Amino acid sequence: MSRGSDQRRREWFKLGVEALANARPDAPRLYCCPLCIRGFDAPEALSFEDAPPQSVGGKPVVLTCTPCNNRHGSELDVHIQRGRDAREIGNGKRPAWAKLRLGENEITTKGLLGDRIELAEMADHTNPAASKAFAAEMESRVTSGSTDWKLQLTMTSLYDEWREQIAWLRVAYLHLFALLGYNYILRPELSPIRDQFDRPSERVVPQVMKNMLECDDDEQIIAVTSPSNLRGFAVRIGSRMHLLPGFEGTAGFYERLSQLPPKGDLKLSGSLLPVPAGPIFMCDVPLSPDG
Repeated sequence: MSRGSDQRRREWFKLGVEALANARPDAPRLYCCPLCIRGFDAPEALSFEDAPPQSVGGKPVVLTCTPCNNRHGSELDVHIQRGRDAREIGNGKRPAWAKLRLGENEITTKGLLGDRIELAEMADHTNPAASKAFAAEMESRVTSGSTDWKLQLTMTSLYDEWREQIAWLRVAYLHLFALLGYNYILRPELSPIRDQFDRPSERVVPQVMKNMLECDDDEQIIAVTSPSNLRGFAVRIGSRMHLLPGFEGTAGFYERLSQLPPKGDLKLSGSLLPVPAGPIFMCDVPLSPDG
């Protein structure tokens, strides 16, 4: 880590310690990781959290503890990049590895998928004997003039769509933490969100993302006032809209989310809030003597 990055980490650590002290005066003077809610007394235990990940153009927003950063990176954030790659492969914008089978013979290929499929055998990834047998089988089928045969193309992906959705929810949550601070995330209504990060194989939160029909590359944070049943905060990133509970009217919030259709326009009214490029913690600033 460069000297400049180390200095910024110490500054962000100090901001977090002061924010927690203002939000919870009786708590020890520590930095509380927004993901696991554990306290840390030294900046060296913390890492810069890119939200979204650097692989898709993200930049550091806050500090989280290194174990959370590493675990969520491998369990959740990796699916943001894999999801982007899978969509580009499906649209013919990125080459893909695949297995091509004819009868009992199989070779490794790489190519573009789209309106037409273009494949090339990757000889250095195929056993020479298997490659020779595949070519001989193909020649035999063509020579015989038979049409009663098929080529089977198989692709394997480690991409998990649900985990990608949780990863984007995590981005939204970290943006709100950086903007609002501990007085927001330490409220019990936010516990299900963190539980969802820790249990990505389960559906703890009924609906973690709504796909909008229109895609806007800009990021937005809205303090939603209307419709009244969705009062809270909305974080929009591209076509993804995440709704999180606010400070009031939170009873049954997640149940109301589950009743929304997963796709389509959603008309929200409210106030635009700044998208943080670092910790602001605006709800943790102590009040002046005159209120």
